[in-house]
Amino acid sequence: MTNTDREDAEAGMVPRPLTRKNKNGTPYVREARIERQIGALLPLAEPARRARFALANRRDPDFVGEEALVYWLRAYRRAGDDATAWRLAENLVERVAGHVRRHVERWRLGQDESDECARDLFVALFAAVFDDGPGGEFWEVRFWVCLDRRLWNLLEKRQAVADLAETGIGETNAGDDETGATRENSLLRVVDPKLGPARQAELGEALAQLTENERLAVYLCRVEGWPEESDDPARPSAARVLGVTGRSVRNYLKRAENKLRAWEHGDTEKERK
Repeated sequence: MTNTDREDAEAGMVPRPLTRKNKNGTPYVREARIERQIGALLPLAEPARRARFALANRRDPDFVGEEALVYWLRAYRRAGDDATAWRLAENLVERVAGHVRRHVERWRLGQDESDECARDLFVALFAAVFDDGPGGEFWEVRFWVCLDRRLWNLLEKRQAVADLAETGIGETNAGDDETGATRENSLLRVVDPKLGPARQAELGEALAQLTENERLAVYLCRVEGWPEESDDPARPSAARVLGVTGRSVRNYLKRAENKLRAWEHGDTEKERK
């Protein structure tokens, strides 16, 4: 440990504070359970601490959550103990590998493309958690939000490239990603790959009415079947992925339903005319 980390440990076993701030200028705050996990490890000798890192049962009271694991990875990195830092990074990869595989399998990618997407994600993960500046701190606050958003973006891009190659559409349409067209079509392919081009275009226009959080809430709750929120830390929920409260998720869903209903009503009125 560095002298700074030792001083933190001696001063009431307080974890190193976060410095990154949100758009309102307020510093990010770790969840209370993560603060407790970090603090509980501070006074331990290395063998006992590493034994805690190795625990795999999430219901074990001594289990170390991903955000706390990132904290310690970064602490060892600052202390110059790269070997331990990399072991913790490998631990993170082992923990998320199944989650990543399940999500990748829902897309229509070949095996090579799926493997490359996973590798790209892990490279991005390593780059982020080994960043000693404020940019890497959000992984100590919302690990799964960061991971899923990066994975989603990588999958969308790879799916778009794969579909362009499959259909023979030229690169002149690659700019559609900036307008949201590629993003919407990627979501629709995940929802129902059997939809015809006309219906995909129609639904793509409808989804374009939604904000990113509204689209994600619809996808997670209505397509994946995830709960809006959950008190069980081991159970995925839309609120956990989006980094918001269950109430916010319900608001996203309500606004999305109102927008889609209004869009559908508008289309019906056009047909009547």
